Amino acid sequence: MRKDLEQKLVERWPTWFHVNGDIRETAMPRGFTVRDGWFDLLWRLCEDLEPLVAEVELKSGQKFEVLQVKEKFFGMRFYTNLHSEAIWERIQAAALESRRTCEICGQPGTQPEGAWFRTRCKEHGEAESS
Repeated sequence: MRKDLEQKLVERWPTWFHVNGDIRETAMPRGFTVRDGWFDLLWRLCEDLEPLVAEVELKSGQKFEVLQVKEKFFGMRFYTNLHSEAIWERIQAAALESRRTCEICGQPGTQPEGAWFRTRCKEHGEAESS
């Protein structure tokens, strides 16, 4: 993901994304290893998680942190240090949505034939095969 998009997420949720943290504790110093097309999906996920995170932080007495954001097997993976059933369900819903979202532009997409572990819209799927 472009650094300016990453920065928007980090500025909005600074306690969640420790991009300058210790690589032995979080993979976030590597950055968001997804393409720009999933930025809006990530933003919506974080907005949806806010009240759920506040609840789990209150119950656990711990701070919520995102440990890694990456693409794997056609979809977005979003790993965190704290979970609740509601947080897990929302993350899974976003992962499913990513499998139908072009990772380049954010438009509806699929896994083009012959594309290895990529979700693309028709335009970007054709561009990749040319």
